[in-house]
Amino acid sequence: MVLIKEISPSYGFIVGNVLGRPYAAPIFMFCMGVGIVYSRRSQWDIMVKRGITLFLLGILVNVFEFFLPYYVCGTLLGSWDIFPIAGGLLLFCVDILAFAGLSFILMGILKKFELSNKKLIVIALLMSIIGSLLRGTDLGIPVLNLIFGNFIGTAGGFTAFPLFNWFIFPIAGYIWGQYFIRAKDKGEFFEF
Repeated sequence: MVLIKEISPSYGFIVGNVLGRPYAAPIFMFCMGVGIVYSRRSQWDIMVKRGITLFLLGILVNVFEFFLPYYVCGTLLGSWDIFPIAGGLLLFCVDILAFAGLSFILMGILKKFELSNKKLIVIALLMSIIGSLLRGTDLGIPVLNLIFGNFIGTAGGFTAFPLFNWFIFPIAGYIWGQYFIRAKDKGEFFEF
């Protein structure tokens, strides 16, 4: 990140704060939006069910990533502080799988209302602005921080990909995918 800041302060800001530090996450999110266009099973109700399943799988991953190591360290090594788990709250840490689940749920709901691409862009931009303004908000109660962390990235640092900040990438992929799927010459599509 230091090299990027030396190249250009604005480029460093864009990479670090707008795109996010790892490029893999925005690319995954963009491809998720494109995949919805290409999916044969992209009816709104199927997407909501898929989103619920993905979100629950995200919690299951957290069990294996946080709870089990915590209890193994505590039980076998006799030290419950080797692998701290913030009072058990990391079970609800929002990582990319939880974000994908919430995105599928929201995309399913938006598809139900058959909104135009312009309205989807406005919704995604508004969500991004709201998420940026509210990021790091402390609601004063850890459980509320965890619940709302899924959406706005509350205090506590348990949210890597809050829905409001990152939803713009699946929407961008979804809209791009709609144009790409209709392109007769895919090679010409990439020429400017």
